[in-house]
Amino acid sequence: MRAFLYLIAPILAALPVSVRGETEWRDDRVHAPVPLYTFDWEDIWPRSIVDPEPGTLFGCESRVAFGDWRFVPAWARNEDDGEWLRWGNYGVIHCAGNVWRADTRDALGTGEYSRGFFVRLGEGRAQGKLFELWALQEGFVPGSSYTLLARAAADGDGLVNRFDVLQRRCPSGKERKASGFDSWLTRYCAVETRADLLALARKMLREPFLGELVLVKEKGPEAEASDPSNSD
Repeated sequence: MRAFLYLIAPILAALPVSVRGETEWRDDRVHAPVPLYTFDWEDIWPRSIVDPEPGTLFGCESRVAFGDWRFVPAWARNEDDGEWLRWGNYGVIHCAGNVWRADTRDALGTGEYSRGFFVRLGEGRAQGKLFELWALQEGFVPGSSYTLLARAAADGDGLVNRFDVLQRRCPSGKERKASGFDSWLTRYCAVETRADLLALARKMLREPFLGELVLVKEKGPEAEASDPSNSD
């Protein structure tokens, strides 16, 4: 039986290409012009609770635990390597996740902010094992960006508290960038369909993992959070 985190009323930045030792790690920004996954997709979280008795219950449920998560890169040499992600609840009526990112845990409250969802894309095989393929979908307008994730299918259907982070190596012909713009970064990897994103995730599953994303401390349900981007 699946385990969920229920919220009832009475959400990793793109990194440049880096070379560590013998490995070239790719973490291209993967972006779609409109969000690829909406509530018509069964495995998108958080999502509204299905009320067994209409009018008696409302709220949001999530398969991915809310709390502070730490991204530990594959090349980490000490406990300060990596970055932090805080995954919180937006509210109990309009379901969505709040995502904060920062280099240190102490800075999460004022870190980079977005709103998004964890999405189970499908499955793939690598290293003789079956994996669930996931993505963190962030943003609504103009479109959404994606962090590719995986977890061993053998880990079961319980509340998710760990992911392997996949590399993001843009397929040929999908790169978009502007020229003549000095050193300012404009390059990103364009995906326009769910099938394209799943195919990329399956391909990246066969490459060395970029690192792991691990829940450090689970938090309890949150009240509705304001959107920092709307503040004066």
